[in-house]
Amino acid sequence: MSQPDTDTGGSSEPPVAERLLQQDKFAADLNAEGYTDLLVVRRESGRDLLTDSRLELVQHLDQHGSAVDSVSDLARQLDRDKGAVSKDLNRLAELDVIEYEGSGDGTAKRPQLKHDHVVVEPVVY
Repeated sequence: MSQPDTDTGGSSEPPVAERLLQQDKFAADLNAEGYTDLLVVRRESGRDLLTDSRLELVQHLDQHGSAVDSVSDLARQLDRDKGAVSKDLNRLAELDVIEYEGSGDGTAKRPQLKHDHVVVEPVVY
């Protein structure tokens, strides 16, 4: 089921409670169409998610996630700086898009997608 992003931000949007109800209805409609394990990201947070570098990470994990052993391995596979990849992955984890397997304390932190479907809240619904 949907897990709405509750970042309230500061804007002239409808009250948070109303937006959460809209998100829940949107997620329920998508669930009814077969999109289960769904994360609805607020449009304000969508700006952080929809950068080229973060989308590249999400798409790579979607297509090749089982072949990614660690953050370093992912950076190598994409020919990117490990620090930049780590920073992008940490933001994706804050947005609830990815999670890590392993603690990083002596074992590799393996990034993986947390949900089957991630959508950004529509501008108009």
